[in-house]
Amino acid sequence: TMRFVHVRVARLNLPQWSKPAVGGALLGLLCTPLVTYMGERIYEPGQGLGLLGGGYGAVQVAITGMYWLPDGYEAVELFLLLCAAKILAAALTIGSGGSAGDFAPSLAVGGLFGGAFGRACQLLLDDPTLSPGAFVLVGMGTLYGGIAHAPLSALVLVCEMAGSYDLLVPLMLTEGIAFVALRTTYLYPAQVPTVRESPAHRDAVLEHLLASTTVRMLMQRPEEHVSFLLDTPLAELVRVTSAGGWQDTFPVLDAQGQLAGLIDGSSVFTAANQPDGEWLLAADVMLPPASLTPEDDLRRATEHMIESGLRELPVLERGCVVGFLDEADITRSYVARRAPVSEA
Repeated sequence: TMRFVHVRVARLNLPQWSKPAVGGALLGLLCTPLVTYMGERIYEPGQGLGLLGGGYGAVQVAITGMYWLPDGYEAVELFLLLCAAKILAAALTIGSGGSAGDFAPSLAVGGLFGGAFGRACQLLLDDPTLSPGAFVLVGMGTLYGGIAHAPLSALVLVCEMAGSYDLLVPLMLTEGIAFVALRTTYLYPAQVPTVRESPAHRDAVLEHLLASTTVRMLMQRPEEHVSFLLDTPLAELVRVTSAGGWQDTFPVLDAQGQLAGLIDGSSVFTAANQPDGEWLLAADVMLPPASLTPEDDLRRATEHMIESGLRELPVLERGCVVGFLDEADITRSYVARRAPVSEA
């Protein structure tokens, strides 16, 4: 209803500043006769019934009752009428660009419908122990939690408003049903389907990815890789690294086969251009040793890459190289985690 009003008002050939006045005029035409009629019917002239404000007063009446509230099915009819009128009143105000929010009307509409439903159940089942006020609170949380796609927040909100968690179980049931039934209906058009698609939570998504993913899950396990000894001549280094391949980082091993350092392919050509380059060995051009283990998480791996200045690091297990992790592997994992989830 709110979006219907918004589309119709947007099409009006009027100045933008005057459109809220149109909504206000229609609101007056709707609510003034209704408030006058209902005031005469309940013998309480001037009672606004929550139509011209946030609606909390009407919800309070639905919870605790009021001396002027009719008995029986007349109360059910009254709350259903107020529920429909509140929907129209909020739609006219918000849809025309008026200064109003959608939180209070959502709670009011849900509470009024819950009050009507609770009183109807009490009459149909002829059970005076049923508390219509409980249905009001559950209705408030269910409607807002469903259309705002915030079931847990609405659940806690209602329990805190009630000052008790006695309604936790029925709220969990109704919130779950509403979340599934209204998964394609939303109150806020800018709301994204999941947290990982939200720009505001991008850092949290990245932090979760880094902390929950291990090197073992992403590392490459080549059948063969190139490594050098400490006394490998620079000419051999140039020949091997210039041949191309998937490796960017080359382990340098000592006589016992343990990792003594790392050689970056780009640094080899820098060393070869030096005047005394022909006399250099792998031990002269290598960087300090840096490695990962399969159990390291991506945060630790990223920190090691930054400290070493290398985009690729070897993965050691029991002192032997069992794989390599490249920063491109981390980037691909991040992009895959942020990919939108299908509706199915």
